[in-house]
Amino acid sequence: MDFYACVYALVRQVPPGRVVTYGQVAALLGQPRAARAVGYALRFLPADTDVPWHRVINHRGHISLRTPPESPLLQRLLLEEEGVVFDAEGRVDLACYRWQGATDEMPHARVRRDPHPCPLPEGEGGGSTRPFTALAARCSNRGARCYGPVRSDHHQW
Repeated sequence: MDFYACVYALVRQVPPGRVVTYGQVAALLGQPRAARAVGYALRFLPADTDVPWHRVINHRGHISLRTPPESPLLQRLLLEEEGVVFDAEGRVDLACYRWQGATDEMPHARVRRDPHPCPLPEGEGGGSTRPFTALAARCSNRGARCYGPVRSDHHQW
């Protein structure tokens, strides 16, 4: 499976009302330095895609600027429809809305070990991470370096 297909498969797993960062997607796929490549993959999606591209934001919690110029507004509207709240500076609280899709089975993933501060209501996301784990195994580059788990107080993607 090529890298773009892996990005699309992973982003499809992000539940409504949650977000991931470009760097988080890259790290979860075993390519921690490929955040821009994740952005390129999402940029080339067709208009009628089933990939929820709007759930991917930058590491500061902001929507990244792109072309066409109306895309950031559309992304914000789609996220707000799912219940994601933006502050006065247009930022999403990643501590509250970040999807924690990685498991201990993936040592290269950067994972916060503390419980999620804003859990989804019962039945609204989460689910099994088994398909995700299998996906990461299929998508990892055999020559890639593993950076190991990161402490929860360490830099977040």
